[in-house]
Amino acid sequence: MIRQSKKLFLGLLSLLALFIIAGCVRNQALDKNANNVQQTQKENNPSTLTGEWESVDELESLQKAFFFKGVQPLTFGRFIEAFKDFKMKLKVDGDYATISYKEDVEPFAKAFYSIAKDKDKYTEDEFVKMLFGAQTEFASTFKKYTVSMDEKTGIYSYAAKGTIDEQEKKVTFPEGFTIFNSFQYSVDERQTPVTFNYEIKDGILYLYDDARNEDGLPVRFELRFKPVQNQEKK
Repeated sequence: MIRQSKKLFLGLLSLLALFIIAGCVRNQALDKNANNVQQTQKENNPSTLTGEWESVDELESLQKAFFFKGVQPLTFGRFIEAFKDFKMKLKVDGDYATISYKEDVEPFAKAFYSIAKDKDKYTEDEFVKMLFGAQTEFASTFKKYTVSMDEKTGIYSYAAKGTIDEQEKKVTFPEGFTIFNSFQYSVDERQTPVTFNYEIKDGILYLYDDARNEDGLPVRFELRFKPVQNQEKK
């Protein structure tokens, strides 16, 4: 009888141990899942600018700059194909923000040639080379940015470094912000300093400049970025 009671006690003790172990494993799994969810939420809803970002809604952003320059909707439709793969990067480190892009100018040049009023004066190849030269000349005028044009490959490289004012939630770029030499994101001259307001909504970083054109009408220039996922911790 005593032996049977001892066996029963040991059996209950073993069963209790299994329940405790199973509970610990389950809690560890729940903690891991909770940490993963928190990390995902943090990545999708960043609270600070620091880190790397990539552009979204590029065509909508480009449209605002194009229409300010007087580009008609039909003409913009021709440019869409040239900019279908256009991407920008934003890197924020301390008090500095750098927006950069690398883009092949040739598709834009050919789209431009298709609507040029004086295209009968040039062949398409001549027009493309002429536009390449214009990018090279424009790139050479920057003093604070890193800008270059490779006429052999047609690649235009642009990196604009600005300063951040966290209290005012503003980013200022001392030599403006432009796409090639053709479209600026302000109502002023291409290389005039421009200040963007910024805010983060639903995980998207908005840089925007509200201004008025020469007719007094409101104009908004806007850039949007999402955080680059799985950034390495430093």
